[in-house]
Amino acid sequence: MKKRIGIICKAAVAGVALAAAATTPATAAQPEPFKLTNIHFETNASACDMGIQIIFDTDGITEGSVEDPNDQVVYSFRAVDGMEGTHDQTEGFQERVEPPIIDLESALGCEPSTDAISLAELFTAWPAGTYEFEGQSGGVEFEGKAKLTHKIPAGPEITAPDDGDVVPHDAHLLIKWKKVTGPILSNLGPVEIVGYHVVVVDVTVPVLPPGKLKTALDGDVSKMETTFLVPKQYLEPNRIYEFEVLATEKGGNQTITEGGVFCTPPMAPANCELP
Repeated sequence: MKKRIGIICKAAVAGVALAAAATTPATAAQPEPFKLTNIHFETNASACDMGIQIIFDTDGITEGSVEDPNDQVVYSFRAVDGMEGTHDQTEGFQERVEPPIIDLESALGCEPSTDAISLAELFTAWPAGTYEFEGQSGGVEFEGKAKLTHKIPAGPEITAPDDGDVVPHDAHLLIKWKKVTGPILSNLGPVEIVGYHVVVVDVTVPVLPPGKLKTALDGDVSKMETTFLVPKQYLEPNRIYEFEVLATEKGGNQTITEGGVFCTPPMAPANCELP
């Protein structure tokens, strides 16, 4: 009799355990990581303006958002629900308005603008710290992080070619600049430059026909380099080319210096200017 009672008790305990297991929620799946998350300031030292750029890369998300260090949503988007197979967004790049900055206008000698704001206003709107990236698609969650700093490098000082130079179209062209070693303003450092980026664009025709893109050449350059070779194969006769050089700080912030334009013969020096 005692043996039977023991068996019944064990069965009852087992039943309770199974019932408890059935009511215990399963462990939630861990979110998938973003392939890339980035937020940084892009500053134009030639125009004395500054703004935010946000970049991400995933396998595809239907909706997502970015929160600042104060848990404030600063960017959100939504794709088409129920069509993850073709409508999910894999990559995103957002560039915010780049207002003129009073502090830069004063320090760099730019023409004062009526719509300029202070650096303090911009930094208050975009505080330094960790920004949280979140997304989802078909029940799968994605998350990532990126740090924003207030360390802003100076713009590279371009030494060649000069704005308005007419250069041969059948020879390589060497763009040159001086190494960046400090911040754009003394209180925005110290900075550590990790590389440079050069962009050259054919702007001869200011408005292109529908479906056409401007012919562009761009490339990353090591922090040890201060030159960029434009191959003669890229240059064509009677063209106007606009160019710029960017310095990138370790935290991701970039500063542009506009080089103006250079042209190729038979265009005359007097006509070598932005159309």
